This record gives sequence, structure tokens and C-alpha cells, in this order.
Amino acid sequence: MTLEQFLNILRARKHIGIAVFATVILVTLIISLILPKQYTSDAALAVDIKANDPVTGQQVAGFLAPSFMATQVEMIGSQNGALKVVDTLELTKLPEAQAQFAEATKGQGDIRNWFAESLLKGLEVKPSRESNVINLSYTATDPQFAATLANAFTQAYIRTTIDIKVASAQQNNIFFQEQLKTLQANLEKTQKKLSEYQQEKGIVATDERLDLEMQRLNEISSQLVGAQSQTFDAQARARGGQSAPDVLNNPLILQLKGQLSAQEAKLKELAEKNGPNHPHYRQALAEVTATQSQLNDLMTQYSGGLSGVAGNSQSRQASLNEAMKAQKERVLELKSGRANIDVLQRNVDNAQRSYDQALQRFSQTMLESRLDQSNITILKSATPPLKHSSPRILLNLVLAIFVGSILAVGSVMLAELFDRRIRSKEDIEMMLGISVLADLPLPARNKKRKFGRLLGVKV
Repeated sequence: MTLEQFLNILRARKHIGIAVFATVILVTLIISLILPKQYTSDAALAVDIKANDPVTGQQVAGFLAPSFMATQVEMIGSQNGALKVVDTLELTKLPEAQAQFAEATKGQGDIRNWFAESLLKGLEVKPSRESNVINLSYTATDPQFAATLANAFTQAYIRTTIDIKVASAQQNNIFFQEQLKTLQANLEKTQKKLSEYQQEKGIVATDERLDLEMQRLNEISSQLVGAQSQTFDAQARARGGQSAPDVLNNPLILQLKGQLSAQEAKLKELAEKNGPNHPHYRQALAEVTATQSQLNDLMTQYSGGLSGVAGNSQSRQASLNEAMKAQKERVLELKSGRANIDVLQRNVDNAQRSYDQALQRFSQTMLESRLDQSNITILKSATPPLKHSSPRILLNLVLAIFVGSILAVGSVMLAELFDRRIRSKEDIEMMLGISVLADLPLPARNKKRKFGRLLGVKV
């Protein structure tokens, strides 16, 4: 269908479209005027998800969960919250409320639950997407009643969060109170065993003898390490004999070596000058021999001294090894004597630690059970609205215009579908399958009808 054909259909059946459009507008206007006026009162709450526990001072991890805000919304619109509103406002005691319940349920069921379900129908809770604010609104036929219900649901939500914390803390407090009795009896039992063992063995818990013996053992160990190092060094020097660096680098030996070299040079010079039988040569030879003998004796004496130092150092090391062994035996004996008392002391410490932790948790839960604070802040309290929120006549009329237009066009097209007419040459070509040779305007309406009868269709 072309646009021209569509417009021809609308022009031809405009009366049907106008009738349908007007009917929709009229019905919408009448209904909007007849419907009772509804008033909506709004309130806003802020949830501190970074709140710290007022007792422990630590940050509450549950507030950081992604589902936390969704849970808070469900709590506001819960049956428990609605029952708190019913009890706070004492709706079940009002005669008109009782009459309304009797008329609606014939006196069957629980009046509190019935009113709670009825109140939830007018409640709407929406969390903000990018903040921790929860918007709460209540719609009712009376503006004052709408504001009262909105504020009542706000207070009921705050009371519910406090009740949940208090109930959990009370249960934990009862549990820790029972555990304290068992832990205290266990602590007294372990302390008694420790005291009896100390009296039996004569061991004082504050005895510092083991520390003193350990200090002595460490000192002997340090001396032994030093002696081993000295022994190794002395043995290394002694193994060198007369070629040891300490012997060769001795100042007296170096002096004798220098003197010997000078005498040997003089001897060589006299041998070349006077010959081996000259008295001066023989005197110089005797001096060289004496110096060489003195040098050999001195080197032998120093190398022997190095061996003696190595032997003394090895003897000292052996003595320290014996002392080390004896000291270890004394330390092991003391440790063996204190083994059982250490086990008993650990048992006492563990029992004391468990008792202290349970006592701390007991005190903490006792404070939490008396806590009357919440992490909820009221940003906006509900007030009676000055204007009604529904019905919105202008909005309803705009929607009626949109819907009426669609229904009007649909009605025209439906009427055309059941009663098809020829309105242009395109209709002739499409319906009869023949080509139009010419398009001549008819001067009168009766001629158009006559032309239609000749073709066998309605015009």
C-alpha cells in the first residue's frame, strides 16, 4: 500500500476515525475525573555502608556487600516492617478500621496481618543507583495519612535494623555466658595441676638458672670457636717449618741473612784477591760459618716455637671441648627437669587466653545487646502533599491522544479491510490486473458510480 492509498482511505473513512478518537479522549477524561484523588508523600533515608561498629570500632564488612542495598529495600517493604507500623499506629484499635476489616474479610483471618498487607500496597521503595540513599513514598487518598504512613515505615525500618542487631547480640551473649563457666572451670583445673607439680618437684617458675647456664654455654661455644680458629692457624704456620712466613719474616733472622750475605761477598772477594790459604780469607770463612750456624739455630728455634704454639692451642681446644660437653649435659638436664612444667604452663596460658577471649566477647555482646543506635539517617521526613499525585489529567489526556490516534487509524484500516473500495487508478491496476490507459476526471458523482458499475466494483 502506497502513502497515497493510505491517505485516501483516511480521508474516505475519516468519520470512523474521528468517532473512535473522540470516544477514547472522552472516556479517558471521564475516568480521570471520576477516579478518587491520590496523594503521595515522600521520605529519604541514607545508609552509612562505611559505618564502624560502635563497640569494637572495626568496620562492618557486611555493609560492603553488593546485595546490601537490595536487602535494605526488601526489609523496608517486609511483612515485619508493616506489622510494626500497624502496632505503632494502633490501627487495630480504631473502630472504623475494625469495621473495614469485618466488611472486607467477614471477620476471618488476623486483623494485624490483613492491615499489614493492605498498607504494603501503597508503599513504594526505590534505591538510588549511584548513592546510598533510599527513597520511600506512600500513596493514599488522604495527604495526612500518606505522610503518617511514610514516616511510620521509616521508623519501622530503623527499629527493625536495631532489633536484628540486638537479637543477634543477645543470643551470642547467652552463648558466651554458658561458655565462660566451662572455661573458668578448665582454667582453675590447669592452674591446680601446675601448682601441685611445682610443689612436688621443687621447681620455681621464675628460676633463672637455665638462662644462666645457657649464657655460660654460649660463652664456652664462642671461646671454642676462637680456639679452633687459633689452632688451625698455628698448625698451618707450624707445618711450614723453617720456610714458614713467620720464620722467614722475623727481623732478627732477616738481619742475620743480610749479615751473612755481606760476609759471603767479602769471602768471595778475599778468595779472588788472596787465595784460600790467606789468613784474612780463613778469618772471613770462619765468620761466615759462625753466622750461618747462628742463623740455622735461630730458624730452628723459631720453627720449634711455632710447633709449641700449635700444641698449646690444640690442648686448649680439647679442654674447651670437654667443658662444652659438660655444659651441654647440665643444660639438657635442666631442660629435662622443666619439660613437664613448661607443658603445664602452656596449658594454663591456653586456658587463660581462651577465658579472656570469651570474657571479652561476653562483655562486647552485652554492650551490643543494649545498643540503641543505627547506621540509618533520615534525610527527608514525609510531609502532607499539597497536590494530588493521581489521577494526572494532563498526562492521561496526552496518553489518550496517542492511544486514540492508534485506535482511530486501526479502526479505519479494519473497516477498509472488510469493505474494500476503489479510490484511485492504482486500486484498479492492483485489484483488476489491467493497465489504466487514461485518467479522466468525472464531472459528477453519478458518473463515477456508473463507471464503477461498468467495472463490476463498488466506488
